[in-house]
This record gives sequence, structure tokens and C-alpha cells, in this order.
Amino acid sequence: MEIVNKIKSNRWFLLIFLVIILIIITYSKIKIQLIIGPTYDAYDFLANAAEFAGKSIGYSDLRPPFISFLISIVFRFDGLSEAPIFIIDGIFYILGTIGLFLLLKLRFNSLYSFLGSLLYATFPILLTYVAVGFPELSSISISIWALYFTVLAVKKDSKFFFISFPLAMLAFLTKFNQALIIFPLFLYILINWKNIKNQRNIAFGIAVSSLIIIPVLIYYSFKYGNPLFPFLDFYGTSSGLISEHFDYDPDPFFYIKLLPLVIGNGALLVILTIMGGLLLSYIKLWLGKSSIPEFKINFRENLLIKLSVVILFVVFLISWGSVSYLLSEILFFFIFLGLFKLLKHDNKYDLDFLFLSWFASFLIFISAYSLKDIRYFLMILPSFAYFLIRGLKIVENQVGLIKQRKLTSYLAPIFILVIILSTALYISTIPDANNTLKTVNINMGEASHWLVNYDPDYKSKIVFSDLWPNTAWFLQMNVQKMPEFKNNQKYYLNLKDYSPTKEDSDAANNFLVENNADYYFSIRDWVNLNNYDPINKFGYLTIYKKKS
Repeated sequence: MEIVNKIKSNRWFLLIFLVIILIIITYSKIKIQLIIGPTYDAYDFLANAAEFAGKSIGYSDLRPPFISFLISIVFRFDGLSEAPIFIIDGIFYILGTIGLFLLLKLRFNSLYSFLGSLLYATFPILLTYVAVGFPELSSISISIWALYFTVLAVKKDSKFFFISFPLAMLAFLTKFNQALIIFPLFLYILINWKNIKNQRNIAFGIAVSSLIIIPVLIYYSFKYGNPLFPFLDFYGTSSGLISEHFDYDPDPFFYIKLLPLVIGNGALLVILTIMGGLLLSYIKLWLGKSSIPEFKINFRENLLIKLSVVILFVVFLISWGSVSYLLSEILFFFIFLGLFKLLKHDNKYDLDFLFLSWFASFLIFISAYSLKDIRYFLMILPSFAYFLIRGLKIVENQVGLIKQRKLTSYLAPIFILVIILSTALYISTIPDANNTLKTVNINMGEASHWLVNYDPDYKSKIVFSDLWPNTAWFLQMNVQKMPEFKNNQKYYLNLKDYSPTKEDSDAANNFLVENNADYYFSIRDWVNLNNYDPINKFGYLTIYKKKS
């Protein structure tokens, strides 16, 4: 216990300890991912990076550009490889967790900040996607730093806006849905408006951020003929219903229901501690031995704001799920703004509102978005970790001293031990859980190598593939997208419970003939492709060749 008390006040010791844990996790995950291989999305980012580096493989796809830009820097000095996307993703994981530690440190002591950032870094759902190459984790890490510098700009020096707004722009260019970070960012600015020195620096920060996106808009203008096309495409996809997609789920409570299953043993232990502490504090209250000032929120007498908040909340409930999620985001923005105006001692709660609006903004989006993917949990994890620690701190304040020591002095070593052991156990299960992906990557590599030897002139041929980014990367050439067919409809997505019928196979066959396909890499069980013969099979993958 004495050790805990000593390190509790030593920020650097805890930060170094945290970084060591992060490096071990990142190194382990990169090693695992190098064996498993990239995901479908990662191949797109690699192909785009090759194009940015002037080493195009002939294939690229519409993706946010920042990660590919970073990878392209590596490609300029070295050959094309898969490792850079894993390493860059891992670096962002480390930087994002450090940023969260510093952000939490603005509210809590070093030990609480350490526990909060460690909880975040070891949520099982987050560990799954460390060093994988999806853009979510990197974009969230950049957003953490954007909000950290926003708080510094408000509380210390408004020149930090010159950093916070450009970082928010980079988060957006890493994953387009990170544009939602603008809601907590501007909410925090507005509720602290009177405390900001030299408010003009906000405009200057926005101006600096615009310099980042101008080259991107120019690039999109040349490539797609419309500088806004990628953003409009994203908005159209995120607003539309794609009921045939295998990830389609209209349930707005999908993520709330699954949250207890993905947060891990460490978080569950903290939640149980909070519940137990609250129970104990209320027993003490009942016995007349304590009060609960932490929960006393006094409202100013402002009938107009109260009425406005109630009306906006009712409109939100009525419109939820029936209108664009952007309207729901805007409604909640003004609800939070109104609630904050009602609080006395409001500066005490400004970080609570920052994290609460951060949590709500992304929860509203992922819940309203018709496609539900478990990796979208990542977007709400920083805020969730904050409120776990916030709850723990409230409980400690209510419980008071236990034998002259605070609650965390007893529980911190237990939390840390449980988290580390659970993390080690979970990481050890990741290779087996991704065995199918590993096998598919091996199959694709073997099949591509075989085709190169089978037909040395393959690059002059037209190749289609169900996994076109994967095939394009291995063959180092442009590969055409093969859709799925169902009920005389064509879909460029993964259909739910898809099992091709003879009519679907005929449609696929006709599509390949009409597009003069010479070869087709397939992972689907077609009934029959009349004009194509299977010439070789590699595990999950079959290569078809057009009949002579």
C-alpha cells in the first residue's frame, strides 16, 4: 500500500509504466497481425498509399486519405509491404492512450488518470483492433489530442487552437465520421466562452485547419471531378438504409445491449466497485453519518431555458430514428448547452459535459446508422473510460477514508493486476479467432503466385474478384469488383445469409461475360458458371478462367 501512495503522486512513473504496457501490447499485436495479414479494408489503404507514393499498383479505392498518406511516406523510401499500416496503427494507439492520460490528468490525479487510460487501452474490443489497419482507432487517437489541446486553449493559452482545430481536421481525414468531434469541441468552447483569452485565435485555428483540407479537395477534384464527392458519398451511405447488408440492424439500442459484453473484466470490476461504493454511501447516509454533496445539482431559476431543454428533448425522442441523425446531433447539442446554463458552479462540470457530449454524439450516430459493426464501439470508449473513473472518484469521495486511506489505495493494485492478466489472456486468443482471415490471406497469396506463373501475361488480362482489394494487392494490378446477385439485383456488398441460387449464378456468369472477364477469383459457392471453368482451388478460394 505504501508503494501505491508513493506512485500516486508521481505522474512520470505512472506515465512511463503506462507506455511500457502499451509498447508490449502493440509489439504483441503487430507480431500477430503480420502472421494473420491485413483485413479487406487495409488492402484499400495500402493500395491508395502506393498511389500517393508514385508506385501505383493500378488499383485504388475511395477511402479517407490521411493514413494512406502516412504509409506512402514509408513507401517512398522502401518497397511496398504490409507492415507499415500495422506499425502506424500501433503508434496511434500508443499516442492516443497517452493523450487520454493527459486529458484525464486535467480532472483527476495521476493514479486515476493512469487507471482510466489503462482501462481504455485494454478494453477487449479495442485490443481486437490494435495494429489491424482499420482507421477507427487512429482517428479516435487524433480526436483525443484535438480535444486535449482544445481544453488547454480554453484554460491556458488560446494559441493552442492553432493545434486543436488542425488535429480535428486530420481526425476527419482519417475517418470521415470523426467530423462529429466538432459537437463536443464547440460545446466546450461555448460553455467556457467568457474564460477564453483572445477569442480571435479560434478563427485563426479554423483557418489553419482549412489549409490542411485544400490539397485534399484539389486531389479529389482531379480524381473524381468533384472535390466534395467522397464526403457526399459518405453522407449518403451513412444516411441510407441498406437492409440487404449482412451488418444491417435497425435496432437503435444494439450497442447499449452489447456494451456489458465487450468492456472486459477490469471495467466490470470498476463498475461493481462503483455500485458497491454507492450502496455503502447510501447506508451511511441512511444512518446519518454522511451527505452526498457530489450529487447536489442546484438549478438557477430560468424558466425559459428549462422549458427549452424539455421541448428539445421531447422533439429528440419523437424524431429519433425517423429523421437524419444529424438533426438528432444538433438537438442534443442544444440540450447539453441548455443544461449547462442551468448549473451553478458550472466550471466544475465542464469536462463532464465535454465527455458526455462526446459520448452522446457518437452513440447517436452509430445507433442511427443502419449498419451495425462491433468495431464502432471504439468511438465511445474514451468517454466510457472517463465516466468509469468519474464514478470511481465520486464513490471514493462518498465512502471517505478507510483506516486512514482512500478507497483507491486498496483497490488500485487489484484493478491493475486484473486488467493486465485479462489483457494477456485475451491477446493470446486473438490468433485463433482470426484463423479464417489468416487462411484467406494465405490462399490469396498462393493463388496469385500461381496465376503469375500460369499466365505470365496476366497483367494484360481482365481479372475480377470477390475480394478485389486483396487480389489487386497480391497481383499488383487493377482488379475489377465482382458484385453479388440476388433476385435480379446487383449488390457491391456482403449480403446477409447469402446462398446463390442457379438464377444468381446465371446472373454472375452473364456479368462476367458482358465485362470480358478472363479470370475470376471467387470465395463464393456458385451453382454453376457456364462460361467459366475452375482451373485451380486454394482453400477458400477458386480461380475461374473463361472458356476458350
